[in-house]
Amino acid sequence: MSRLDGLTRQEREACLIAERALGAVAQACDVGGRQGAVDAMLTLHHGRTAAFEITNLAAEGALHTASLLARDQHRWPLPGDWFWSIEVGSPKDLRRLKRYYKKIILMCERQGVEHPEQIAWPQSADPDLQWLVQQSSCNMIGDSGQLAKNMSQPGALVFPTSGGGFVDESMSGFADALTAAFQENAHIAPHFEKLAKAEADERHLFIALHESALPFSISTELTFSETRPREPPPLPDYITHLWLAPAFSRRVLLWCQPEGWRNLYPFDE
Repeated sequence: MSRLDGLTRQEREACLIAERALGAVAQACDVGGRQGAVDAMLTLHHGRTAAFEITNLAAEGALHTASLLARDQHRWPLPGDWFWSIEVGSPKDLRRLKRYYKKIILMCERQGVEHPEQIAWPQSADPDLQWLVQQSSCNMIGDSGQLAKNMSQPGALVFPTSGGGFVDESMSGFADALTAAFQENAHIAPHFEKLAKAEADERHLFIALHESALPFSISTELTFSETRPREPPPLPDYITHLWLAPAFSRRVLLWCQPEGWRNLYPFDE
């Protein structure tokens, strides 16, 4: 048996990143029905050990939404003549939108508008159209210049809401954003607790960051730049190391005391 058997793909990848970065050897731990065990143990230099716990962080419902859209291969049938792109922010809104998006598209195309909000404000407007614009987490945009009949694979492109806004190039809001994310995600606390009980010289928490986990201003800087946070992460004292792996980024950030933050590029090797 492999020393990483029983771990998920995400957990195995995190272990391999730690091995490469630290020159460590990882051994699966939370397997075989063990209760309360950390995901893996790392054997470090000079025989030191590190408890290694792996999780992910995302906005509420974001991973579920992404899974549902992937199941549809990010395409929905087009009922009209134009190409449409659709952003979806929550699983709850996805269910209603999937029932009524064809009707909304046809209403817009009949009136020659590419943005549903252009016809959603009169009180007489269709209630599903009003819901889309005024209440939902979704957005739809048509492209009258791109006709469905000319597409090799006709279909509306459907993807999770990506957000937007300014970019915090100094990362000054990083610690507050991570604090809020920890508070909003109840599954983080049990990972803290497992590390607190682990018998090891060091305690490492590895977090795969979904693009929705932190505000756009922070997540964009984490993903596309080399800027490091200036502040330590909001962690219990017993956690000695924090790994952050932003989605779609070539870097992984590692924090420990007293060195602070550093960038690792395990995918470049």
